[in-house]
Amino acid sequence: MAALGVEFLCLGAAGREAITAGETAEIVVGLKNSDALPSSTGKRMSSSSMDITSPRCPDGFLELSGCDKLGTELEDLSDDLLGEIVSWLPDARDQARVERVSTRFRKSCKLVKTVKFLCRMKNVQRCTGPNAKHVTPFKDIVMSKLVHLTCVERLRLEIEDEMQASRFKEEVIEKNSLWISDDKFVLQWLPPVSANLISLTIIDYGQQAIFHQTMLLQHLSNFCKNLQFLELRNMFLDCAPTACSTADQMKPTRLSGVKVLTLRCVKLTENGLKDLNDCMPNLITLTLVTIVGLRDARFKSDKLKVLCLGLATRVKSVKLEVNALTKLQLKMACPDELRVEARSLQCLAVCMDKRQDAIVEFKGVNKLRELLMGASEFSTLDKLCSANPGLEKVFLDVPCMTFEDDGGWKAVLSHVPLNLPNMKHIKIKCTKLHTLSIGPGLWYSLEQDTKTNPETFSPTWPVLTTLILQIIVQELEVSLKLFRGLLESIPSLENLEVYVHKDSNMELEEFGPLKELFPTVQWKLDWWKKGLKFNRFSF
Repeated sequence: MAALGVEFLCLGAAGREAITAGETAEIVVGLKNSDALPSSTGKRMSSSSMDITSPRCPDGFLELSGCDKLGTELEDLSDDLLGEIVSWLPDARDQARVERVSTRFRKSCKLVKTVKFLCRMKNVQRCTGPNAKHVTPFKDIVMSKLVHLTCVERLRLEIEDEMQASRFKEEVIEKNSLWISDDKFVLQWLPPVSANLISLTIIDYGQQAIFHQTMLLQHLSNFCKNLQFLELRNMFLDCAPTACSTADQMKPTRLSGVKVLTLRCVKLTENGLKDLNDCMPNLITLTLVTIVGLRDARFKSDKLKVLCLGLATRVKSVKLEVNALTKLQLKMACPDELRVEARSLQCLAVCMDKRQDAIVEFKGVNKLRELLMGASEFSTLDKLCSANPGLEKVFLDVPCMTFEDDGGWKAVLSHVPLNLPNMKHIKIKCTKLHTLSIGPGLWYSLEQDTKTNPETFSPTWPVLTTLILQIIVQELEVSLKLFRGLLESIPSLENLEVYVHKDSNMELEEFGPLKELFPTVQWKLDWWKKGLKFNRFSF
């Protein structure tokens, strides 16, 4: 789920903003007559063309005004369907406004299936002086809403990004009042909504929550028997059964129904990955981003199909036995031992430099169709290319570039070797390769190499049809020379995409003469600043 952009306001009598019955009628009747309604089968249809939070209906919607028409148009809708419609509103604030319209709406709002709470800065800041306003604690807002709901299936609790970067003094905010994964608070809000809960997202207040161990998984195991989708961010998880603080502390933590798990900026215990494996044996998709605390990362599953393993701290060993896996992404410092057995793997992305003393082994990986690699040591690349002659798409980069948070280019990292992959080896081994993408670090390395070795791309690529370049031009003359040599080495080229970083020393018009020299190539030229392009890949 994308981060919400609608602020959550305090819902006390003094803090609510009234919504007219006419506006609510427009929202609900508009949804009733729209193709964007959830179908009776439970499938959601497209809603991209409408904005149900706008004060008036989109073109073509039936518009009403006033309470006298509201009942007439809605009387044929059941309370359950009205509750599902209200679930589409983007924030719990909007649902609370709808409750104020009528007794019928108040009853229907108790049947909402999707609830999203977003805590923003104004929900916690306290003012002083004669004009000070009362601020209802975020946790109280959550509880006042959830205790009245009866069939919640999808719940999201989130502390907004602006607050994540703030450290509050105790006179501004009560200590731990934003710690959503606090055991006491979890045991308050979870039981009322647990029976039907299918999807849960919690984005905690990271600067304090990452240091406080939570028994959230144990509580979910005790209460949520239908949970399938779980996303957690900014917390310290321990799923070992003996750590639970409830009366059932010796009961194994088991979430067998969970199919999709996403953890971001989460601390685990030393063997936390194995604990997750035992806790959720039926995972289909596992995404771990910026994980700390692991010492040994071991995972074995015959059901997992997608795995993203991003470790922020070095681990001793990584051992994965996942023979049903089709997509794997690894981003980490090289462990002492990395062993992957994935006989069904088709898409592999690796951002890791192999150390000379490390063991790196991909067992049974010989069905790859896509390979993405960021490294300055390419022995693993050579082995994978030799074992996977059916490779069709390859992305390569050298992680030597640093950027600002907004995407602005900073510098070239002096400690990263500017090594080049063996292009001849790739061409010989991967005879089905038709798409090659080059990242900004590798382009810089090629620029430097072109000054002394103009034959880098001299071998002809027989079947390559698509070339994607994402570059930061340092020396225009060298780059243009490299461009020409590269295009001359690929006579089969049909599509060329060039994305030039906005901090480059060139203008897009500089490509004009080259476009005339290669008229059969379909060119696409554009700028980029933040985020590389992977549109032609499955990741």
